[in-house]
Amino acid sequence: MSQQIFDRDVMRRDVETVSPHDSLRDAINVMVDSRVSGLPVLDRKDRCVGIISTTDILALEQEQAERTDDEYEEEIGSYYDPDKQQWDSIRFAGSIDQIPEMEVGEAMSTDIVSVHPDAPLRQVGELMTSRGIHRILVLDDEQHLHGIIAAMDFVSLYTESD
Repeated sequence: MSQQIFDRDVMRRDVETVSPHDSLRDAINVMVDSRVSGLPVLDRKDRCVGIISTTDILALEQEQAERTDDEYEEEIGSYYDPDKQQWDSIRFAGSIDQIPEMEVGEAMSTDIVSVHPDAPLRQVGELMTSRGIHRILVLDDEQHLHGIIAAMDFVSLYTESD
């Protein structure tokens, strides 16, 4: 009989985070430096209040492009949306350096998908599949971050089990 695996056995504990009051540019730099596509957002009491992802930032950029005057040159680009598992196109208003000074809290998603630290890994996988997402936060009852599980962690677990 195989032993049940829990999220605490697989989750990454060393997670980069940002504050709702950090600038969006700083969050982007953390994502690039850490090679991640999303960051949990923690308040002053270390409670998770949201998540900022590349999808949120691209949606903001799309919104900015739609608000720009026609006299400004726009670019059309494509990106792979891991949440939808498809390629999408996006209109760019300018470079990332031209993102208005904005705090993370203004762009983050507050729809936090999470599991408790004692959740079986099967529950994590089912939740990721049913919600069409590729990362889940591991939070306790007080919304304190214990770790994160990404789709790649499942791939790593599978490849290590052989």
